[in-house]
Amino acid sequence: MNDYPYNSPIVLTDDLFQAYGGDLTIASSAQRQAAYWLAEEKASEDIGSFLLPTNVTGTFVYSGNRYTLDHAYVRQIYSTKFLDYEDDVYFTATGPTNIYVNLYNPEMGFVDVGQAISNCGCSPAYPYKIQFIYQAGLSSGTSFRPDVLLALSTYASIILIVGYGNEAPGDIGVQSFKNQEYSETRKTLLRTTFGTSAKANFAHGLLNRLRLYRYVSL
Repeated sequence: MNDYPYNSPIVLTDDLFQAYGGDLTIASSAQRQAAYWLAEEKASEDIGSFLLPTNVTGTFVYSGNRYTLDHAYVRQIYSTKFLDYEDDVYFTATGPTNIYVNLYNPEMGFVDVGQAISNCGCSPAYPYKIQFIYQAGLSSGTSFRPDVLLALSTYASIILIVGYGNEAPGDIGVQSFKNQEYSETRKTLLRTTFGTSAKANFAHGLLNRLRLYRYVSL
C-alpha cells in the first residue's frame, strides 16, 4: 500500500481498547495513542485499504485499459486524468459515474478506461500516464464491528506489552519447545502483517473476511 495518510488514530479509543481487553494502566496516554495508530496502520496494510473512507490519488504509467488501484474497497472515482510526458492533461473524466471510466469491481479496485482511451485525443496514440482521484476504505459500520475492534485492541496490546518486533510471555512465536524429558512442536504460525506470534496470528485471523487477494483475481 502507499503511504499511510493519518498521523493519529481514527477508530481505536481508550474506551474501546479497554472494552476489548486492553489495560490502560500499562502505558502513558501518548504511548497508547501511538499503539492505536500503529494497530490501525497495520490493519490497513493487512486488508489493503483504509479503516474509514479516505480520498487518495494514484498515478499509473499507461499499460492498457485495465488497472488495479492501490487500494481495495473503492467507493467512488472522482476524476481520471490522462497525461502526456510533461504531465499536461489530454483529457479528464469527472464524476463518480460517466461513460468513460468503469469501476467494474469496486471491492477489488478494478478499473477499465477503454472507452476514455478512444476519446481522450491523446497523441500519438496513447497517454503516458493515467491519474485517478478516488475514495477508498471501509464503512464505519464495518470498522467498528467486534472482530475489527478486537484485532486492533489485540495488536495494540502486543505493542504496549512487548514492543514492536520482540516477544514476551503471552506473545510467543516459538514452534518447538524442549525441557528435560518433555518436548512439543506447536502448530505452525504464519508470518503476518502483525508479526509471527500466536497473538499476531489471532489478530490476523480476525480480519480474514476483509482481506482480499486482488492480484490473484486479475
